Amino acid sequence: MTDTQRRNKLVNIVGLIIIGLLITLTYKATLIWLFQRYIGEDSYYSHGFIVPFVSIFFIYQQKDRLKRITQQASLAGLCVVLFALLLHVLGTILYIFSLSGFSLYFLIIGLTLFLFGVERSRIIWFPLFFLVFMFPLPMAVIGLISFPMKIFAAKAGVFLVSMLGIPVHGEGFNITIPAGHLLVGNPCSGLRSLIAFLALGSVFAYITPLSTGNKWILFLFSIPVALLSNIIRVPILILVSHYWGLEAAVPDTLVHTGSGIFVFVFGFFLLFLLARVLERSKK
Repeated sequence: MTDTQRRNKLVNIVGLIIIGLLITLTYKATLIWLFQRYIGEDSYYSHGFIVPFVSIFFIYQQKDRLKRITQQASLAGLCVVLFALLLHVLGTILYIFSLSGFSLYFLIIGLTLFLFGVERSRIIWFPLFFLVFMFPLPMAVIGLISFPMKIFAAKAGVFLVSMLGIPVHGEGFNITIPAGHLLVGNPCSGLRSLIAFLALGSVFAYITPLSTGNKWILFLFSIPVALLSNIIRVPILILVSHYWGLEAAVPDTLVHTGSGIFVFVFGFFLLFLLARVLERSKK
């Protein structure tokens, strides 16, 4: 490496550090909000902490390809940066942190385009896209989605358990069994699983050597996988409550937490199995 190359590399590193500090200062309140959403009770985005590390890993895998591309700034990226900053200002004025959160996502996209060019950005399109899973949806949107999902999970659970001859009655997301009353809460709505499986499905689709069409099939399959996993979890909790009492399946118990882990492993296996099937069909 020549002295000029070393100097340019040092300048790039210093520049990125300065940009990182400026972003941190500008988005300080937004970053605090993100952290609180990640660790909050009944969080739908506890996976948000690992998303940037997954993206960095996938970018690192492309380091050799990136080195072969000449760095060329893109003015289109500057337009995206300006749009992101305006969105952040709007979010700050309206006190809507979700707007500022997504403005940070667009800022990252814009800076990548502006500093490294279209060709390099195209190579790392998936790591950039994957970052979207670390930015929470507004609570109003989550409420609109989770409510019908809770109703669906409750009805499916009641139907499956009733087929076993157990007296069970459902009204909304309230379930009545001989042992007492159960409530399908937000963690059991399936939305958390849906968000997690969409992220996981996108990774499976990216790393599996498939055609574009089959990659989309694998990614979209994560939606029914998430719904099916939750349909399995609710009857498990109803049955445990029926045979061992309501206290055995309340939140934070071994059964409640274990059932969540079980259905995630089950869904992971289904995605893995479909990926292998699609890969074999290609061959």
